[in-house]
Amino acid sequence: MILTSRNRDLLERDMNSQKNFLIEVLSKEEALQLFENILGDSTKTSTIQPIADEIVKRCGGLPVAVTTVANALKSKSLDIWKDALSQLRSSNPREIDGMDKNVYTSIELSYNLLASKEAKSLFRLCGLYNEGHAIQVASLLRYGMGWGLFKNVYTLEEARSRVHRLIDNLKSSCLLLDGDGKDEVKMHDVIHVVAVSIATEEQMFNIPNVADVEKKMEETKQKGPIAISLPHRDIQELPERLQCPNLELFLLFRKGYGSMQISDLFFEGTEEVKVLSLTGVRFSSLPSSLGRLFNLQTLCLGGCRLKDIAIVGQLKKLEILSFRDSYIEELPHEIGQLTRLVVIAPNLISKFSQLEELYMGDSFSQWDKVEGGSNASLAELKGLSKLTTLEIQVRDAQILPQDLVLVELQRYKICIGEAWRMWGVTSEISRLVRLHGLENVSTLLENYGMKMLLKEAEEIHLNELKGVQNAVHELDDGEGFPRLKHLRVESCSEILHIVGSVGRVRRKVFPLLESLSLKKASFVILHGQKPTAASKGPEREKPTTSLGFNEIIAADDPAPK
Repeated sequence: MILTSRNRDLLERDMNSQKNFLIEVLSKEEALQLFENILGDSTKTSTIQPIADEIVKRCGGLPVAVTTVANALKSKSLDIWKDALSQLRSSNPREIDGMDKNVYTSIELSYNLLASKEAKSLFRLCGLYNEGHAIQVASLLRYGMGWGLFKNVYTLEEARSRVHRLIDNLKSSCLLLDGDGKDEVKMHDVIHVVAVSIATEEQMFNIPNVADVEKKMEETKQKGPIAISLPHRDIQELPERLQCPNLELFLLFRKGYGSMQISDLFFEGTEEVKVLSLTGVRFSSLPSSLGRLFNLQTLCLGGCRLKDIAIVGQLKKLEILSFRDSYIEELPHEIGQLTRLVVIAPNLISKFSQLEELYMGDSFSQWDKVEGGSNASLAELKGLSKLTTLEIQVRDAQILPQDLVLVELQRYKICIGEAWRMWGVTSEISRLVRLHGLENVSTLLENYGMKMLLKEAEEIHLNELKGVQNAVHELDDGEGFPRLKHLRVESCSEILHIVGSVGRVRRKVFPLLESLSLKKASFVILHGQKPTAASKGPEREKPTTSLGFNEIIAADDPAPK
């Protein structure tokens, strides 16, 4: 096992490492070569070359510093190069254990060269996360929207586009990296250290995992913070009162899911808070002082167990409310963002005509068949004309309204049948339909809204279907699946073939299909006419018979011979 750290004492003292060796930084020549590889011939002019040489020297030979500065100076004028060198010469970097001052100054320069104030704000916001942890783009969207970071943005769709543009800017400057998932980003640990330091200068504090949290919180309060983050801390109890009159953002990402105490008085004296996120907390009821946060715009209670949440109804300025992955016994009339619910009052959803995103997957499935019943009905969704994102489970396909067409819908995960089960979903897809335990699925095509959802889907899961012999024939309206990239079929014992019967094989049933996953399957993929050689992999842009995928994943039972 190989461990790396900027702190040798940490390896020897805490990790009990047996053999330690230093990884040398780049030589002057190697660093300059890396710098020139990124910037090309622009560094070799008589005016730029001496400036480039000194800038590289001040990067301390650390690849992340050289790369970050080089990308920040791409396509910049001579005046900006001169100013960059001047900043490096005159900078008075903070003392950070284990980090060379020149490295800190180099990364700080890249931050200073960001043209957008919004990009700088987003960078500092990322510094409030824990080192090495994934940063959810959706969270940056919610926090940034509630905090007012994005100018001239009035809808979540506009904010989403802005966040992605800013993230691209930060990636271009090597201040952010791609995350493991499509909707995640991350920071290099050295960049993160600088981000935390820069955020601190702006009164934004990432409180480390110290033994005495209450003491550290008290020290932080004396500095007049506008943002406090406690990322992934194993905290049992917080101070009785937060009392930070300038505080605008408070984040608590709790490690583990045990109970913790938050005093009813905790939010007293923090009436300016605009963004509040509490993750992994068990509440019998929310602190009564939460109702005094009259300026709160974003409230995220993720992975929490909540009983009484009626107090949220007092937050009149609230625009973004998320209970994702939380368990809530009953949704009162006072609020409208919905997940992990047992009861939704009827005629409640339809009141939220401005709602753009609704996440109810794996939370609520007890839809009433008609309006006016004891629970919410799917017909209420028809009034959400601005809805762009929807995640729902519907147990009974018969209750789907015939005229449910959501014109603005761009992203959806919809499960029709017995179970949500969204593991194994391909991360980059944005439109998914899952059919589980249904009989006679061809009746779904009688519903125009459902037919359009199937036609536009990028991924379809078929699980334990009954009375289905030809999957495509019974789900296809004759136009094929023009956007489908991934098809998963599991435990469908009555299916005889996926595509075609004699006389029904058409061209381009799956023109974009990349993978077909078969589990507990015993059928043939194509019945009738066989696909031609031109129907595979990279050649799928050429005319195909009916299949054009790169990968077949089969498990359990073999197909019949």
